[in-house]
Amino acid sequence: MQVQLLLVTMVCLIAVSPALARLIRLPAPTILFLAGCLLSAVPAAAHVELPPEAVLLIVLPVLLFWEGYSTSIHHLRRYWRPVLLLGVPLVVITAAAAAVAAHAAGLPWIAAWALGAAVAPTDASAVAAYARALPGRWMTVLRAESLINDGTALVVLAAVIAVSQGEAADGWSFGADLFRSYAFGLTAGLVAGMLGLLVLRRVVDPVVTGAVALALPFAAAVPAEAVHGSGVVAVVSCALTVSRRSRQVTAGRPRLQAYGFWEITTFLLGGALFVMSGLQVRRLFTAVDQATAVRLAAWGALITMVVLAVRVAWLFVCAWVIRLVDRRPVQRELRAPARTMLVLGWSGMRGGISIAAALTVPPVVAGTVFPDRPEILILTFMVVAMTLLVQGATLPLVIRWSRISTQHDDPQPAIRSVNQLLADRAVTALDQPTVRGDASPEIIERILADLRDERGRGGELSEHERHTARVRLRLLEHLRRELVTLASRNEVEDSVMWQVQERLDLEEARWSTLLGSAGSENSSDQPARAARDVVR
Repeated sequence: MQVQLLLVTMVCLIAVSPALARLIRLPAPTILFLAGCLLSAVPAAAHVELPPEAVLLIVLPVLLFWEGYSTSIHHLRRYWRPVLLLGVPLVVITAAAAAVAAHAAGLPWIAAWALGAAVAPTDASAVAAYARALPGRWMTVLRAESLINDGTALVVLAAVIAVSQGEAADGWSFGADLFRSYAFGLTAGLVAGMLGLLVLRRVVDPVVTGAVALALPFAAAVPAEAVHGSGVVAVVSCALTVSRRSRQVTAGRPRLQAYGFWEITTFLLGGALFVMSGLQVRRLFTAVDQATAVRLAAWGALITMVVLAVRVAWLFVCAWVIRLVDRRPVQRELRAPARTMLVLGWSGMRGGISIAAALTVPPVVAGTVFPDRPEILILTFMVVAMTLLVQGATLPLVIRWSRISTQHDDPQPAIRSVNQLLADRAVTALDQPTVRGDASPEIIERILADLRDERGRGGELSEHERHTARVRLRLLEHLRRELVTLASRNEVEDSVMWQVQERLDLEEARWSTLLGSAGSENSSDQPARAARDVVR
């Protein structure tokens, strides 16, 4: 019973974490990780484990798929070089540096390399949660890096485990394994994505559409792992494959429902991963004596500093090399100032994926106990804790200190330009019989008048229209309450209420989007916040 109460407490904490973050002025992942550490003092926490197989085979594909799906392909094409340099060679270099530091702490080389592979990759959910204040182009670099570096780290960890089993390993074999892992993973992801698009093109039921979308990351990861490819790379390539095309082949209603489903699912899974990571503190530190725990905690802080220093140094080295070999004017526009480079370095948070990777280290290999496995787990936990509690908590301050320019990331001019372009295309399309249908001339003229008005204002709302949107939102909120009241009095059947409520929700989404896009603040959740502010 205590375990069930603990799980209910976890879910409640995740649900209220955004409100707690605004109240305490700490990022939500930091609060959840600290809450997990505090909950570990509950006796029932000793029975709650972080199953690495579930994290790597279930949680990770879902989180990575949504992050990949919502990643800007335009920015990814522009910044592909830093993404690759951060996602592949930096992981190997970080693992090597962490292994040297861990060996200095007393771990044998095989255990030190296992630790290095676990702490080398950044965590996609942590980066997405902490770095939202960054401009879109740099957020894309960080997210894309975290999407592919897990695959590199898992290849390194697999090579370490293979060596512990007595297999010979060298640079050539590791390079071949890495190439095969990425090649097979890309192929499996592309195939799964194309097949998924074929299915989505023929599906009209929103429930089936959501189920197909949920199955896609597993349809990509499982075959990739079966042929010794990277399931992580397969999920990411599948998400990028369907990202744009699915928006063309899927109707608006299923897409709206699927978006809400993925937002809630990834929010809960990501939050659960942070809490579960914190819950491991008791289990890990009670496996060693007190003196060893204190020594490992100190070494964990040192390894964290090594990992951070390597990341910052690599960012500056990569920037210098790119500037040296590519002096084109277009490349100069992509350059980042020194303060921005420091922010990108400070944004490299580790998370539950690192702990799950460390837990995959087998206790016994080839009949021999894997050396210092408890020490590996504790040091990994310390690196994760330091990045979440120190880097994560101070990242907003570092971003403000850097004074990163968001001039090139303001979407409003582009939104107005696209709105005008679509209005022009709509006027032309109304001349086509397939679009006009059997509509009367009066209806066509009314639509043309609206389109001419849209072209004239370029997508901006006038003061009158903003007031109209606010009144509309307040009216929709009132109608929603009235609808629920009618249903509670049995004057309206529930199924009827749901259908009417869906229409009200779609109308609210339209007006809140218009009201939100009319503002100047560059935030992905501004339309929803605008609606909340109006209906309060």
